[in-house]
Amino acid sequence: MAFVLALGLLLSSRLVVGDFGYDGDNGPDNWGDQCQGKFQSPIDIEEKDVTYHSFPPLQFYGVSASHKARMLNNGHTVKIENLESHFPEISGGPLNGTHVLQQIHFHWGQSDDLGSEDLINNHSYSMELHAVFWRKSYGTADEAMKHDDGLTVLGYLYQATDTPNADFDAIVTHMSDIQPVNSNVSIDDQQILSKLILPQSSTPEDYFTYKGSLTTPPCSEIVQWIDFVQPQNISHEQLAAFRRIQSNDGTNITHNFRPVQPLDGRIVYRNKKMDEATTTPKSTTKEDSTKNLKPTSPINGEHSMQPNATSKPDKMDKQDNKKSGQDSMWTVSPFAVILGIIFLLPYQ
Repeated sequence: MAFVLALGLLLSSRLVVGDFGYDGDNGPDNWGDQCQGKFQSPIDIEEKDVTYHSFPPLQFYGVSASHKARMLNNGHTVKIENLESHFPEISGGPLNGTHVLQQIHFHWGQSDDLGSEDLINNHSYSMELHAVFWRKSYGTADEAMKHDDGLTVLGYLYQATDTPNADFDAIVTHMSDIQPVNSNVSIDDQQILSKLILPQSSTPEDYFTYKGSLTTPPCSEIVQWIDFVQPQNISHEQLAAFRRIQSNDGTNITHNFRPVQPLDGRIVYRNKKMDEATTTPKSTTKEDSTKNLKPTSPINGEHSMQPNATSKPDKMDKQDNKKSGQDSMWTVSPFAVILGIIFLLPYQ
Protein backbone atom coordinates (compact mmCIF):
# COMPACT_ATOMS: atom_id res chain seq x y z
CA MET A 1 0.00 0.00 0.00
CA ALA A 2 2.83 2.40 0.91
CA PHE A 3 4.54 1.62 -2.39
CA VAL A 4 1.38 2.40 -4.36
CA LEU A 5 0.98 5.67 -2.47
CA ALA A 6 4.58 6.71 -3.12
CA LEU A 7 4.26 5.78 -6.78
CA GLY A 8 1.10 7.82 -7.04
CA LEU A 9 2.77 10.87 -5.52
CA LEU A 10 5.74 10.49 -7.85
CA LEU A 11 3.55 10.25 -10.92
CA SER A 12 1.48 13.17 -9.70
CA SER A 13 4.62 15.26 -9.24
CA ARG A 14 5.81 14.46 -12.75
CA LEU A 15 2.38 15.23 -14.16
CA VAL A 16 2.37 18.71 -12.63
CA VAL A 17 5.83 19.48 -13.97
CA GLY A 18 4.87 18.62 -17.52
CA ASP A 19 1.17 19.46 -17.56
CA PHE A 20 0.70 22.35 -15.14
CA GLY A 21 -1.75 25.16 -15.74
CA TYR A 22 -3.09 28.34 -14.16
CA ASP A 23 -6.66 27.27 -13.32
CA GLY A 24 -8.49 24.42 -11.60
CA ASP A 25 -6.83 21.13 -10.77
CA ASN A 26 -3.61 22.07 -12.57
CA GLY A 27 -3.48 25.61 -11.15
CA PRO A 28 -0.80 27.09 -8.85
CA ASP A 29 -2.59 25.93 -5.69
CA ASN A 30 -2.08 22.34 -6.84
CA TRP A 31 1.52 22.46 -8.03
CA GLY A 32 2.58 20.30 -5.10
CA ASP A 33 5.30 20.30 -2.47
CA GLN A 34 7.94 20.93 -5.12
CA CYS A 35 6.68 24.52 -5.29
CA GLN A 36 6.84 25.15 -1.54
CA GLY A 37 9.80 26.86 0.08
CA LYS A 38 11.19 30.08 1.50
CA PHE A 39 12.74 31.39 -1.72
CA GLN A 40 9.77 31.20 -4.08
CA SER A 41 8.98 33.64 -6.87
CA PRO A 42 7.32 35.90 -7.84
CA ILE A 43 7.10 38.43 -5.01
CA ASP A 44 5.66 41.84 -4.26
CA ILE A 45 8.55 44.33 -4.12
CA GLU A 46 7.77 47.12 -1.65
CA GLU A 47 10.11 50.02 -2.37
CA LYS A 48 9.98 51.26 1.23
CA ASP A 49 11.50 47.97 2.40
CA VAL A 50 14.32 47.50 -0.14
CA THR A 51 18.00 47.82 0.72
CA TYR A 52 20.06 50.11 -1.53
CA HIS A 53 23.42 48.81 -2.69
CA SER A 54 25.91 49.70 -5.42
CA PHE A 55 26.65 46.56 -7.45
CA PRO A 56 29.41 46.25 -10.06
CA PRO A 57 28.37 47.33 -13.58
CA LEU A 58 26.18 44.91 -15.53
CA GLN A 59 28.00 43.83 -18.68
CA PHE A 60 26.27 42.56 -21.85
CA TYR A 61 28.22 40.61 -24.47
CA GLY A 62 27.14 39.64 -27.97
CA VAL A 63 23.64 41.01 -27.49
CA SER A 64 23.83 43.47 -30.37
CA ALA A 65 25.04 40.90 -32.92
CA SER A 66 22.61 39.53 -35.49
CA HIS A 67 20.87 36.37 -34.35
CA LYS A 68 18.52 34.00 -36.09
CA ALA A 69 15.77 33.15 -33.67
CA ARG A 70 12.57 31.17 -33.60
CA MET A 71 9.34 31.69 -31.71
CA LEU A 72 7.28 28.78 -30.42
CA ASN A 73 4.18 27.93 -28.41
CA ASN A 74 4.96 25.33 -25.73
CA GLY A 75 1.41 25.22 -24.36
CA HIS A 76 2.22 27.57 -21.47
CA THR A 77 3.72 30.67 -23.06
CA VAL A 78 5.37 32.24 -26.11
CA LYS A 79 9.06 31.36 -26.10
CA ILE A 80 11.90 32.81 -28.19
CA GLU A 81 15.08 30.78 -28.70
CA ASN A 82 18.39 31.69 -30.31
CA LEU A 83 19.38 29.57 -33.34
CA GLU A 84 22.96 30.80 -33.70
CA SER A 85 26.10 29.11 -32.40
CA HIS A 86 27.01 32.26 -30.48
CA PHE A 87 24.84 33.30 -27.56
CA PRO A 88 24.39 36.59 -25.71
CA GLU A 89 26.04 36.64 -22.28
CA ILE A 90 25.90 38.82 -19.18
CA SER A 91 28.09 39.30 -16.11
CA GLY A 92 28.56 41.80 -13.29
CA GLY A 93 25.87 43.20 -11.07
CA PRO A 94 24.90 40.68 -8.37
CA LEU A 95 26.01 37.72 -10.51
CA ASN A 96 28.81 35.25 -9.89
CA GLY A 97 30.57 34.66 -13.18
CA THR A 98 29.27 34.83 -16.73
CA HIS A 99 25.77 33.68 -17.69
CA VAL A 100 24.56 32.51 -21.12
CA LEU A 101 21.15 33.17 -22.63
CA GLN A 102 18.89 30.11 -22.70
CA GLN A 103 15.53 31.52 -23.80
CA ILE A 104 13.04 34.38 -23.53
CA HIS A 105 9.37 33.98 -22.61
CA PHE A 106 6.37 36.08 -21.56
CA HIS A 107 3.66 36.24 -18.87
CA TRP A 108 0.37 38.11 -19.27
CA GLY A 109 -3.14 38.40 -17.79
CA GLN A 110 -6.82 38.19 -18.75
CA SER A 111 -6.95 41.99 -18.97
CA ASP A 112 -4.47 44.81 -19.41
CA ASP A 113 -4.71 45.63 -15.70
CA LEU A 114 -2.68 42.62 -14.59
CA GLY A 115 -0.26 40.08 -15.99
CA SER A 116 3.21 40.64 -14.54
CA GLU A 117 4.50 38.09 -12.05
CA ASP A 118 6.59 40.31 -9.80
CA LEU A 119 4.65 43.28 -8.43
CA ILE A 120 6.05 46.66 -7.39
CA ASN A 121 4.27 48.28 -4.46
CA ASN A 122 1.46 45.75 -4.99
CA HIS A 123 1.00 47.03 -8.55
CA SER A 124 0.70 44.56 -11.41
CA TYR A 125 1.84 45.51 -14.89
CA SER A 126 0.21 44.25 -18.09
CA MET A 127 2.98 41.82 -19.07
CA GLU A 128 6.41 40.60 -18.00
CA LEU A 129 9.25 39.32 -20.15
CA HIS A 130 11.76 36.88 -18.68
CA ALA A 131 15.19 36.43 -20.24
CA VAL A 132 16.64 33.25 -18.73
CA PHE A 133 20.43 32.82 -18.45
CA TRP A 134 22.45 29.87 -17.07
CA ARG A 135 25.84 30.03 -15.39
CA LYS A 136 28.53 29.33 -17.97
CA SER A 137 31.00 27.68 -15.58
CA TYR A 138 28.62 24.72 -15.18
CA GLY A 139 29.05 23.80 -18.85
CA THR A 140 25.41 23.24 -19.82
CA ALA A 141 21.98 24.59 -18.89
CA ASP A 142 20.95 21.15 -17.59
CA GLU A 143 23.95 21.00 -15.25
CA ALA A 144 23.38 24.59 -14.10
CA MET A 145 19.85 23.62 -13.06
CA LYS A 146 21.39 21.36 -10.38
CA HIS A 147 23.03 24.26 -8.52
CA ASP A 148 21.51 26.93 -6.29
CA ASP A 149 23.24 29.69 -8.28
CA GLY A 150 22.69 28.10 -11.67
CA LEU A 151 20.28 30.60 -13.24
CA THR A 152 19.62 34.31 -13.45
CA VAL A 153 16.48 35.82 -14.93
CA LEU A 154 16.21 39.36 -16.22
CA GLY A 155 12.66 40.65 -15.74
CA TYR A 156 11.20 43.40 -17.94
CA LEU A 157 7.82 44.97 -17.14
CA TYR A 158 5.37 46.18 -19.81
CA GLN A 159 2.41 48.50 -19.45
CA ALA A 160 -0.37 48.47 -22.07
CA THR A 161 -0.94 51.82 -23.78
CA ASP A 162 -2.44 53.13 -27.03
CA THR A 163 1.04 53.31 -28.57
CA PRO A 164 2.46 50.21 -30.30
CA ASN A 165 5.96 49.03 -29.43
CA ALA A 166 7.96 48.65 -32.64
CA ASP A 167 10.18 46.02 -31.01
CA PHE A 168 7.18 43.65 -31.03
CA ASP A 169 6.27 44.08 -34.72
CA ALA A 170 8.03 40.89 -35.83
CA ILE A 171 6.61 38.94 -32.89
CA VAL A 172 2.98 39.97 -33.35
CA THR A 173 3.20 39.47 -37.12
CA HIS A 174 3.88 35.74 -36.62
CA MET A 175 1.66 35.17 -33.60
CA SER A 176 -1.06 33.48 -35.68
CA ASP A 177 1.58 31.02 -36.99
CA ILE A 178 2.14 29.60 -33.50
CA GLN A 179 -1.47 29.43 -32.35
CA PRO A 180 -1.48 25.59 -32.12
CA VAL A 181 0.55 24.01 -29.31
CA ASN A 182 4.13 22.96 -30.23
CA SER A 183 4.14 25.07 -33.42
CA ASN A 184 7.08 27.35 -34.17
CA VAL A 185 8.20 29.91 -36.73
CA SER A 186 11.43 31.74 -37.60
CA ILE A 187 11.48 35.44 -36.70
CA ASP A 188 12.36 37.77 -39.56
CA ASP A 189 14.01 40.38 -37.34
CA GLN A 190 17.59 39.28 -36.61
CA GLN A 191 17.95 42.04 -34.00
CA ILE A 192 15.03 40.73 -31.95
CA LEU A 193 17.22 39.54 -29.05
CA SER A 194 18.94 42.91 -28.84
CA LYS A 195 15.63 44.77 -28.91
CA LEU A 196 14.16 42.68 -26.11
CA ILE A 197 17.23 42.38 -23.84
CA LEU A 198 18.49 45.96 -24.30
CA PRO A 199 15.46 48.07 -25.27
CA GLN A 200 16.22 51.69 -26.17
CA SER A 201 14.16 53.16 -23.34
CA SER A 202 15.57 50.93 -20.60
CA THR A 203 17.86 52.02 -17.79
CA PRO A 204 20.01 48.93 -17.17
CA GLU A 205 21.62 50.22 -13.98
CA ASP A 206 18.24 50.71 -12.27
CA TYR A 207 16.99 47.36 -11.02
CA PHE A 208 15.82 45.30 -8.06
CA THR A 209 17.51 41.99 -7.34
CA TYR A 210 16.73 39.11 -4.99
CA LYS A 211 17.19 35.37 -4.57
CA GLY A 212 14.21 33.35 -5.79
CA SER A 213 12.90 30.48 -7.88
CA LEU A 214 11.49 29.47 -11.20
CA THR A 215 7.86 30.60 -11.42
CA THR A 216 6.70 27.33 -13.02
CA PRO A 217 7.11 23.73 -11.82
CA PRO A 218 9.48 22.47 -10.53
CA CYS A 219 9.86 25.97 -8.97
CA SER A 220 13.56 25.30 -8.27
CA GLU A 221 15.10 27.88 -5.92
CA ILE A 222 18.15 28.50 -8.08
CA VAL A 223 17.47 31.93 -9.59
CA GLN A 224 19.06 35.32 -9.05
CA TRP A 225 16.34 37.72 -10.15
CA ILE A 226 17.14 41.10 -11.73
CA ASP A 227 13.97 43.16 -12.29
CA PHE A 228 14.43 46.39 -14.21
CA VAL A 229 12.44 49.23 -12.66
CA GLN A 230 11.53 51.22 -15.77
CA PRO A 231 8.51 49.65 -17.56
CA GLN A 232 8.27 49.45 -21.36
CA ASN A 233 5.13 50.05 -23.37
CA ILE A 234 3.10 47.64 -25.46
CA SER A 235 -0.17 48.43 -27.20
CA HIS A 236 -3.50 46.90 -26.23
CA GLU A 237 -3.72 45.22 -29.64
CA GLN A 238 -0.20 43.76 -29.45
CA LEU A 239 -0.91 42.33 -26.02
CA ALA A 240 -4.22 40.85 -27.14
CA ALA A 241 -2.35 38.78 -29.74
CA PHE A 242 -0.65 36.80 -26.96
CA ARG A 243 -4.01 35.72 -25.55
CA ARG A 244 -4.96 34.00 -28.80
CA ILE A 245 -2.39 31.20 -28.67
CA GLN A 246 -3.67 27.84 -27.44
CA SER A 247 -2.81 25.80 -24.36
CA ASN A 248 -2.41 22.03 -24.13
CA ASP A 249 -6.17 21.56 -23.66
CA GLY A 250 -7.03 23.56 -26.78
CA THR A 251 -8.28 26.67 -25.00
CA ASN A 252 -6.66 30.08 -25.42
CA ILE A 253 -3.97 31.08 -22.93
CA THR A 254 -5.71 34.15 -21.55
CA HIS A 255 -3.41 34.34 -18.52
CA ASN A 256 -0.24 32.60 -17.37
CA PHE A 257 1.16 34.35 -14.29
CA ARG A 258 1.81 32.79 -10.88
CA PRO A 259 0.49 34.67 -7.82
CA VAL A 260 3.06 36.34 -5.58
CA GLN A 261 4.70 34.24 -2.88
CA PRO A 262 5.73 35.13 0.71
CA LEU A 263 8.99 37.04 1.03
CA ASP A 264 9.90 35.06 4.17
CA GLY A 265 12.50 37.54 5.38
CA ARG A 266 14.47 37.77 2.15
CA ILE A 267 16.34 41.01 1.38
CA VAL A 268 15.44 42.74 -1.87
CA TYR A 269 18.21 45.03 -3.10
CA ARG A 270 17.91 48.02 -5.37
CA ASN A 271 20.98 49.03 -7.29
CA LYS A 272 21.76 52.66 -6.62
CA LYS A 273 20.78 54.83 -9.56
CA MET A 274 23.05 57.50 -11.04
CA ASP A 275 20.96 60.39 -9.72
CA GLU A 276 21.12 58.87 -6.25
CA ALA A 277 24.92 58.64 -6.25
CA THR A 278 25.34 61.98 -4.45
CA THR A 279 22.87 61.09 -1.68
CA THR A 280 23.14 58.15 0.65
CA PRO A 281 19.83 56.27 1.17
CA LYS A 282 19.11 55.29 4.75
CA SER A 283 20.04 51.65 4.14
CA THR A 284 23.39 52.27 2.42
CA THR A 285 26.81 52.47 3.99
CA LYS A 286 29.40 55.22 3.84
CA GLU A 287 31.44 53.03 1.49
CA ASP A 288 28.49 52.64 -0.86
CA SER A 289 27.99 56.40 -1.10
CA THR A 290 31.36 56.79 -2.86
CA LYS A 291 30.58 54.35 -5.67
CA ASN A 292 29.00 56.45 -8.40
CA LEU A 293 27.90 54.92 -11.69
CA LYS A 294 28.25 56.64 -15.01
CA PRO A 295 26.77 55.37 -18.31
CA THR A 296 29.00 54.97 -21.33
CA SER A 297 28.17 54.65 -24.99
CA PRO A 298 28.05 51.12 -26.39
CA ILE A 299 31.48 49.91 -27.45
CA ASN A 300 31.75 47.44 -30.33
CA GLY A 301 28.06 46.81 -30.15
CA GLU A 302 28.08 46.07 -26.42
CA HIS A 303 26.49 47.94 -23.54
CA SER A 304 27.87 48.43 -20.09
CA MET A 305 27.59 50.62 -17.03
CA GLN A 306 31.08 51.78 -16.09
CA PRO A 307 32.31 53.21 -12.77
CA ASN A 308 32.48 57.00 -12.73
CA ALA A 309 36.11 57.89 -13.43
CA THR A 310 35.78 61.11 -11.40
CA SER A 311 34.94 59.36 -8.13
CA LYS A 312 37.85 59.03 -5.69
CA PRO A 313 38.64 56.74 -2.75
CA ASP A 314 38.13 58.09 0.75
CA LYS A 315 41.89 58.67 1.27
CA MET A 316 42.17 60.89 -1.80
CA ASP A 317 39.05 62.78 -0.76
CA LYS A 318 40.67 63.59 2.59
CA GLN A 319 43.85 64.82 0.87
CA ASP A 320 41.82 67.03 -1.43
CA ASN A 321 39.87 68.43 1.52
CA LYS A 322 43.11 69.20 3.34
CA LYS A 323 44.50 71.03 0.32
CA SER A 324 41.26 72.95 -0.03
CA GLY A 325 41.55 74.09 3.60
CA GLN A 326 45.11 75.32 3.03
CA ASP A 327 44.03 77.31 -0.01
CA SER A 328 41.27 78.93 2.06
CA MET A 329 43.77 79.92 4.76
CA TRP A 330 46.04 81.79 2.33
CA THR A 331 43.06 83.50 0.78
CA VAL A 332 41.95 84.90 4.16
CA SER A 333 45.42 85.88 5.45
CA PRO A 334 45.69 89.34 3.64
CA PHE A 335 42.46 90.45 5.30
CA ALA A 336 43.85 89.45 8.66
CA VAL A 337 46.96 91.61 8.01
CA ILE A 338 44.85 94.66 7.09
CA LEU A 339 42.71 94.29 10.21
CA GLY A 340 45.85 94.04 12.30
CA ILE A 341 47.21 97.30 10.84
CA ILE A 342 43.95 99.13 11.50
CA PHE A 343 43.95 97.84 15.08
CA LEU A 344 47.53 99.12 15.69
CA LEU A 345 47.16 102.64 14.15
CA PRO A 346 45.90 104.30 17.37
CA TYR A 347 49.02 103.17 19.16
CA GLN A 348 51.41 104.80 16.67
